Amino acid sequence: MRPVHTRATWRAMAADESGQDIIEYGFLGALIGIVSILIWQALVGTVSNVYSAADTGVQNASACTPDPGGGGC
Repeated sequence: MRPVHTRATWRAMAADESGQDIIEYGFLGALIGIVSILIWQALVGTVSNVYSAADTGVQNASACTPDPGGGGC
């Protein structure tokens, strides 16, 4: 008699959709979080490359600045 009751319980739980929206929102939140992390990592790399290029350009442009003490390039 117990297996029949267990099967009926599993069927009832499979047909019940009362918590489905919470699960869907959880999956959606996880997906948005993962995509945000991936975009952030790509953005950090891009900003780092742009900053390094700008820094190198400034360093090259100011490589030969006159010395206030009278020396120079």
